[in-house]
Amino acid sequence: MVQARNQIMLFHQMDKISTPCAACKQLRRKCTKDCVFAPYFPTTKQENYEAVHKVFGASHVATLINDLHPLKREFAMNSLAWEARVRVKDPVYGCTAIIDRLESQLKDSEEQLAMVKNELASYGIVPTCVPSPPMMYQQMHNNPMTISEYTPNNGGFLTGQQLHDEAQRFVSTQRAQMQQTQETQTQHNEIDRD
Repeated sequence: MVQARNQIMLFHQMDKISTPCAACKQLRRKCTKDCVFAPYFPTTKQENYEAVHKVFGASHVATLINDLHPLKREFAMNSLAWEARVRVKDPVYGCTAIIDRLESQLKDSEEQLAMVKNELASYGIVPTCVPSPPMMYQQMHNNPMTISEYTPNNGGFLTGQQLHDEAQRFVSTQRAQMQQTQETQTQHNEIDRD
């Protein structure tokens, strides 16, 4: 947001535009300091503008930019550019294909979680903490607290095998702790008897 404000202020401070924005370049017109597209579609983002122009049309995008609050424009234009690029790649389904895939992954993850909980319950172990939401690749990659031996795949989520392995590791750790606790209690009881 701050970047958008700085871009707008810098753009309006300029008297002349040396290079046209992506929109003016495609529309083959002179880019002026009042160009609504320039802050959001510089020359370096030509492919973004081409996709947005193809899917939504320049006049609709210009109207949208003018109707939005200035602080919301950059996010809106980035969203439109993403949606347009996806729509160009998949003209039939567009971003709904991605949404369907993510919903399917979420459903699979929930089913795997239910299986792991059932397996833990069969060992007499009931999880006492609320599980954290699934971690994406970026979170796993930048988080030193994650399990390092798992290579992220399957869209950044742990696979069923990895979940199973983690559940097995958890169960064996719990068993070892319970056994150690029982041995410690037995030793204390023997000491108390003496």
